[in-house]
Amino acid sequence: MISGDIAFALSIGLVVFGQLLSAASVLIDKYVVTQTTITRPSVYVFYVGMTSSVALLLLPLGVVHTPDSTTILLALAIGFVFIVSIRYLFRALKHANATDVVAWLTAVSALTTFAFGSLIINETLPKSFPVAMVLFITGMLFVGHFRFQARSLMQATIAGALFGLSAVLLKMLFSHTNFIDGFFWSRMGNVAGALSLLAFPSIREHIFHISRKTTRHLGALIIANRALNGIAFLCILYAIRVGSVSIVNSLSSLQFVFIFLLIFLLAKYVPKLYEHEFRHGHILHKVIAMAFISLGFLTLFL
Repeated sequence: MISGDIAFALSIGLVVFGQLLSAASVLIDKYVVTQTTITRPSVYVFYVGMTSSVALLLLPLGVVHTPDSTTILLALAIGFVFIVSIRYLFRALKHANATDVVAWLTAVSALTTFAFGSLIINETLPKSFPVAMVLFITGMLFVGHFRFQARSLMQATIAGALFGLSAVLLKMLFSHTNFIDGFFWSRMGNVAGALSLLAFPSIREHIFHISRKTTRHLGALIIANRALNGIAFLCILYAIRVGSVSIVNSLSSLQFVFIFLLIFLLAKYVPKLYEHEFRHGHILHKVIAMAFISLGFLTLFL
């Protein structure tokens, strides 16, 4: 058994590393849905969901057990919630700046995780958590500075709410079964959710049409990005396993900080993709936002 202090430190370390990798993955997602032949987010969602089938490599190792009905139901719920959430995320990324989308999404996700965690699994949070949450959300409002289009705002809000629900469902699954089984069957839930998209004729037609046009280079980029995202997901999954789902999910605010820094480094290399991220007056908003987020972390952990 891991002691409480070690489990807390391990959980935080894994989340920080996982959010750094997630930030890089989001920027690649932004590139794919705006600068490549995969212009329909639903098609990219299908590819993303199907990459979870790599978990099938665990079967020959004999470490996966036959699921009971609760595991199956939770895995399917996680899968379908995940597919819908990333569909809205990719639609928001297609029409809005990555920093704005991620900022708003993480604020909504943290709030809904707190709500679902309290209502569904009766999590007890630190006394400083409400103050930290106010600081987090204030930071998110600064980075978005109320300039979202209604469509992008709604899409990011729905995605954030569903990410919050997904995090709580994952915590329930890992509380019900061991880590390997929880990981494997949640991945199979993602595959089931992706395959369900084939039931829609218009989406199915675009998937088959775009698949024929996808180059090896783009295919390799998608696979590499999913591998990056998979490592990040494993880090966050284990953090949820050993820590508090609400605190782990609130640390998704770090993703915005990392995205901001990565965009700053990449802007001159891919100017067309990130030219709107640093418009006049926006950098100050984003720096103030990071200050509020950092203060939120200090409040939470001290």
